[in-house]
Amino acid sequence: MIRVPFFRSLRSKLLLASLLIEATMLALLVGNGMRLIETQLEHQLEVRIQAIELAYKTAVAVPLAARDYATLRDILDGWQVSADVSYLAVTDPRGQVLAASGWDGTGGLPEASRGFNGAGVYHVVFDVALQGQVYGAVHYGLSTSYIEAAKAALFRQGSLIALVELSLSLLLLLATGYWLTRHLVTLAEASARVADGDFSVRLDYRTRDEVGLLAHSFNAMTDAVRQRIAELSDSEQRFRAIADHTYAWENWFGPDGGLCWVNPAVERLTGYTPRECLALEDFPLPLVLADDRELVHNQHQWALAGHTGQDLEFRVQRKDGQVIWVAMSWQPIHADEGSSLGYRSSLRDITMQHFVTEELAFHASHDPLTGLYNRRAFENQLTRSLDDAARSREKVILVYIDLDQFKAVNDACGHSAGDSLLQNLAQAMHTRFSFGYLARLGGDEFGLIMRGVSLDEALRRAQLIIDDIRAMPFTWEGKVFRIGASIGIVESSASLGTVTDLLIAADTACYAAKERGRNRVQVFMPTDDYFRARQAEFMSLPQISAALEQGRFALYHQRYRSLRSGHRDHLEILVRMVGEDGKIIAPAYFIPAAERYNLMPFIDRWVIEHTCRAIAGWVAAGATALPRVAINLSGATLADEELPGFIRSAFSRHAIDPACISFEITESCAIARIERAFEFIDFARSIGCALALDDFGSGLSSFGYLKQFKVDYLKIDGMFVKHADSDAADRAVVDSMVRVAQVHGLATIAEFVGSEAVLGVVKELGVDYAQGFAVHVPSPLPETVPVFDAVESQVEGVSASAASA
Repeated sequence: MIRVPFFRSLRSKLLLASLLIEATMLALLVGNGMRLIETQLEHQLEVRIQAIELAYKTAVAVPLAARDYATLRDILDGWQVSADVSYLAVTDPRGQVLAASGWDGTGGLPEASRGFNGAGVYHVVFDVALQGQVYGAVHYGLSTSYIEAAKAALFRQGSLIALVELSLSLLLLLATGYWLTRHLVTLAEASARVADGDFSVRLDYRTRDEVGLLAHSFNAMTDAVRQRIAELSDSEQRFRAIADHTYAWENWFGPDGGLCWVNPAVERLTGYTPRECLALEDFPLPLVLADDRELVHNQHQWALAGHTGQDLEFRVQRKDGQVIWVAMSWQPIHADEGSSLGYRSSLRDITMQHFVTEELAFHASHDPLTGLYNRRAFENQLTRSLDDAARSREKVILVYIDLDQFKAVNDACGHSAGDSLLQNLAQAMHTRFSFGYLARLGGDEFGLIMRGVSLDEALRRAQLIIDDIRAMPFTWEGKVFRIGASIGIVESSASLGTVTDLLIAADTACYAAKERGRNRVQVFMPTDDYFRARQAEFMSLPQISAALEQGRFALYHQRYRSLRSGHRDHLEILVRMVGEDGKIIAPAYFIPAAERYNLMPFIDRWVIEHTCRAIAGWVAAGATALPRVAINLSGATLADEELPGFIRSAFSRHAIDPACISFEITESCAIARIERAFEFIDFARSIGCALALDDFGSGLSSFGYLKQFKVDYLKIDGMFVKHADSDAADRAVVDSMVRVAQVHGLATIAEFVGSEAVLGVVKELGVDYAQGFAVHVPSPLPETVPVFDAVESQVEGVSASAASA
């Protein structure tokens, strides 16, 4: 229960104030009464004085004028008998006392009083004249004690009445104060209970006065406070549920830059508890790695200035010493009136994302198999080197390395062995050949950029590369292989100043090294007749790109003759380039370059699109029986993940029946990209297209992979077919392939059937279809369905294998 000392209580203060006010009023009343009485008595005194003066003048004037001092003294003695006259005296004009009564004669007579002074005697002086002659003056003292007595009596009576009234008022005020303030004590006690958190307290005052109104307001206040606290509690719970359990590390920094609040997620990310973080000075700088602290400090000042930001990446050292990457976003916080409350920051752990980004960046510029730089990074580096060389006027030397006998490892032991060989070789090359920028350009081809060395020094180093590669034996499952390398070298010059020019020149030089015996170094010499001839044979990248952009390609076709009755002939789509002069360019002059510079996917898409247009044209022209049309796919196209979508779209646009389309995949491409080959085969079969495995038999592992490839046709490699009429070994190979195909339920197609004798042999061996100049010489694809009535005798200047490419 609340106890307030009486002298500090509202009751005592109210009582004291009331008594002071009443006492003051009573004092004023008594004082005013005494003043009124005094004024009245003074007025009566003046009236008496005037009456006495009139009487005394008349009585004294004659004896004074006659100098009858004895009579004058008798008159004075008679007057002095009056109780209120204390003394009488008559003086001459010079002030000499002539007669006196009640005056002892000592000292001078008092001067006349100037108003009532409360001295007990009022002194009066007035002149005595007779017939206008002044004979002297009368002096007398009039007692005023009755006035003082009246005043004293009035004061005593007023004081007594005031005391009684104050006593009664005190009692009344005590009762009234208690009656008024007893509710305030109850209210104070109720308020204390509310302050302690008890919001169920109620004041039950049903009066209609101010106390009842106060009680009603108090009850409404407690209800409102209870509801508001409940809302705040719910809001706080929601806030904590969000803030404390959010995945991100949340902070609140005040306007002074100090940490005001941090959520528990900070412990999960850094190992520090919120309490430890709040105790750290200049948080979070002590947790930030030294190299990043200036960055974070600048961000802190920028945020305190009211700016927003996001995705600031920096490193934080955890309590256990581990370093993590975080990304921070922040925004200012303002009160309702607009004043700054600091800013809020949110941090998330991006360590894994950062490492993934670094890994993606690494893979974007590195070969996944060997870990060396890839072709894209190599070309970018070559571009930078050429730009730097142009400014410094130094030469850039490009070394193009192509492994020899690498295919033998793949064919004998499979691609796992070939991959292992490339990995071992890349590791050794990276360690030993640190004098340049080394990259894997594709397959078994590598590139090396050297600067600041002479051509002779580059030749010496290239020869060391060949010697080191040849000295590295490779063992796989008990088989030992020794491989070599052919190297082409080109030096930048005014005529060889671009990446494309250098790559083509280096590739040409490497090709020359292979043709001239392998395991050797060949320098590209633009003036040499050999290199002039080689450059004339191959189309340049800009020429192929221009042909693609302008659509300067043409569709040709070659017939597959059915060697079994009741089967329809098929045809294979071939592609030719149309030169700027309108002349037809054979595939042998642009396909190698297109494959080298990864342009084959664009050419293959052009072929698919225009083949579909041609078939749609045949149908529109009234064709009812369509031959099966075979379309070749390069290895780069086979690796295109968007190829199935493109084929579906082309078939849909031109209303193509997938059953009339057959896709041909070369055995080498299928094996090189075996996973993608499986995926594409599954796709083609799912939509109803046929599949053919082209150049079957060119690899040593053909029969092993045949079990895995679900195809419809086997195209027997032409190198076994073209001499089957005269070479018993080739004939035996063809015979074995036909038997294997029959066991698997596959149709066979023999390429390079160049004579009637070969045609007879393959028919005798059970081949299902024959393709070659003896059957049909490639010709432009007509606008109507081709009719094969006779074998054309004209022979183009290219081989069937080149045409099929």
